[in-house]
Amino acid sequence: MLSILIPTYNYDCLGLVEELHRQAQTLLFPIEILVADDGSKEELKRNNRKINKLSNCMFIELKENVGRARIRNFLSEKANYDILLFIDSDAGLISNDFLQNYVSAIQNNEVICGGLLYDRPLPSPVFSLRYYYGICAEERSAKERNLCPYAQFSSFSFLIRKKTFREILFDESFSGYGHEDTAFGIELEKRGIKVKHIDNPLYHLGLEKNEDFLFKTETGIETLYRFSDKLTEYVRLLQAYNKVRKYKLQKLVAFLFRKTRGLLKRNILSLHPNMKAFAFYKLGYLCNIK
Repeated sequence: MLSILIPTYNYDCLGLVEELHRQAQTLLFPIEILVADDGSKEELKRNNRKINKLSNCMFIELKENVGRARIRNFLSEKANYDILLFIDSDAGLISNDFLQNYVSAIQNNEVICGGLLYDRPLPSPVFSLRYYYGICAEERSAKERNLCPYAQFSSFSFLIRKKTFREILFDESFSGYGHEDTAFGIELEKRGIKVKHIDNPLYHLGLEKNEDFLFKTETGIETLYRFSDKLTEYVRLLQAYNKVRKYKLQKLVAFLFRKTRGLLKRNILSLHPNMKAFAFYKLGYLCNIK
């Protein structure tokens, strides 16, 4: 009935799979867990290979990195059951009823998103930017997410019927970092497929160090710029960018960004990053691309 699909890259997800496997044993229908490794380093695959020792679990190793969109599409091809549960490998279970909560919610819905949380307290100062940004921008109750269900779609954890997923698939032209899930949410809305958000969160455990997260953010903004025509209505940063362009302030914002970039980085890479400074950094970076 249920295929749990976990793409992973350079992350040890054995503990997550073991806990999902334990919960699966309590349910009265067949479940498989498929983990696909997207070309990770050898030392980071060794422990994950133990997944193959668990019943109805498989660790699949790809020879090269194919990207976040393609690996999810690949997993859907390998799935044997009609309901797919996608989970990112850097997730941590919170509820003992996580699987049951999802399965109960799918009865009258096509797509379910469970949400995410960040464990308290901050584990280390080197993760402060990713941690505080996640709390500020990503932690949302189901009530909040259901106000804009498609814009709030996240591939971090979602349940979907296989037939529906295979009709859409993730857009593999999003080969860089970021926003393939935004494009997927747009397709769901275009096709009139209902997205239901519930309070069934996972912890997001795989925090990047501050410098690494800033680099990924810049890469994501470059992806956003390339696909801006598709994503404008769904991404706040693009909406802000379009307002700047409307009032012909793009060059001014880009100039101010270049002049203050060092000061902004000093703040946002500190123990207590200012999220407004981070927001301006992202807007300035986007304006500066042009």
